[in-house]
Amino acid sequence: MPTALENPRSVNVTVKLQDGERQSLKALAVAKHRTPHFLMKEAIQRYIEDEEAEQAAIEAAAASLANYKKTGLHTTLDEVKVWAKAVRKDRSAKMPACHT
Repeated sequence: MPTALENPRSVNVTVKLQDGERQSLKALAVAKHRTPHFLMKEAIQRYIEDEEAEQAAIEAAAASLANYKKTGLHTTLDEVKVWAKAVRKDRSAKMPACHT
């Protein structure tokens, strides 16, 4: 018996488009040899991935700030710049240590 992850349930969703948007979507679908449905689904998937990545970055930044406020540990921008230059030459270059 397939699990929910192997066979996810699909649901229909209605999206209202203006005539110009619908015509553009149809033209792109023809040009890309895809269906409008495929292009809409791909666009939604990309949007979700982008928004989830942005939300994760916001949460990581908030956690980092909270950790800094709690511990005072940090790395300066100048230290990170020096490290970034070193990484270009040697991918195994060590990040600078956090300090107070």
